[in-house]
Amino acid sequence: MNDDTALTLPQFTIDASITEWLAQKRTTRSGSAKTNTAYGDTIQQFRDFLAGGGLDLLSNPIDIARVAPLWASTRLPTRLKNDGTPNKRHQGEVSNSTYNQRLAILSSWYTFVQQVYKLDISNPIKDVARRNVQAYAEVLPIEPDVIETGLESINRNRLQGLRNYALLAVALYTGRRASELVGLYGEDVQIMGKGKGARVLLRFHCKGGKVEYNKLDEETSVVFLEYLHGQFGKRLLTIAPDAPIWVSYSKQNRGDKISVQTLSAICRDAFGTSKNHALRHTFAEGEVRLGAPITDLAAALGHTDIKITQRYVKGLDKSAENPLGKKLVARFGIKRKGH
Repeated sequence: MNDDTALTLPQFTIDASITEWLAQKRTTRSGSAKTNTAYGDTIQQFRDFLAGGGLDLLSNPIDIARVAPLWASTRLPTRLKNDGTPNKRHQGEVSNSTYNQRLAILSSWYTFVQQVYKLDISNPIKDVARRNVQAYAEVLPIEPDVIETGLESINRNRLQGLRNYALLAVALYTGRRASELVGLYGEDVQIMGKGKGARVLLRFHCKGGKVEYNKLDEETSVVFLEYLHGQFGKRLLTIAPDAPIWVSYSKQNRGDKISVQTLSAICRDAFGTSKNHALRHTFAEGEVRLGAPITDLAAALGHTDIKITQRYVKGLDKSAENPLGKKLVARFGIKRKGH
């Protein structure tokens, strides 16, 4: 190929990267136009806010981190109803979930640039404190859009990010309790099949000394195995039976299993709530919306008293395979790295 016909890659620009980032959003999950518009509007509104102070997305990270929470907590111009009157739904204080979702969308762009363009830049949004979504004692499900945005904001170029993403994906797919999730060891993992079609069977130690199994769907299996490959490398197929699956990377407990408190912190950073039981409620709501009968839901959640499961209907068998698994994965936007 001579110089006249040689291909050259376009130089990185913020505008071009945003266009590519939004294009990627259209290819994920349902490709929702509403979600895509929300992402585009959010990042443009933040850029406009930054421009008022002579800044842009790649300005000094300290300045970005200082400005981001101010912008995220600011009520945007009031939207009008069709009759021209103010929409009261868009007045007053910004909700904690809206605040957190705005930050998560911004963080998603920085993570995209780091992963796709391989630029050595920091993500100034990563360490901006999120608000606690749960203002009341009752634990509520997390909205699917918040789930998807939170997962996308996790940087899976780092081993800790691979762990966090995989842990949240398994939690959302299985609906297991926090103690059951963090209590996984090498002996509890069985890899079934090889290559792209490999599936993972997990054994959980549950309340009352019971043992329960969940077979992950193909996509969640890949997400889980991506983390295991990163953590254990060539030792993947010979993980010691007593080796913790979810490994701590903190200086004090490096190499030990993570605690329930660590799971709470991971949940807070991704979804804005430190109540990790919200993951279980989110799983339950997802199953119900996809048509699961109450008896199946009770079985999936490990409830011996169906009254605990409440307001759901009747039916599936208590097998390791989740018939609604693929739909749950699509609902929450769980996907393997690079997709």
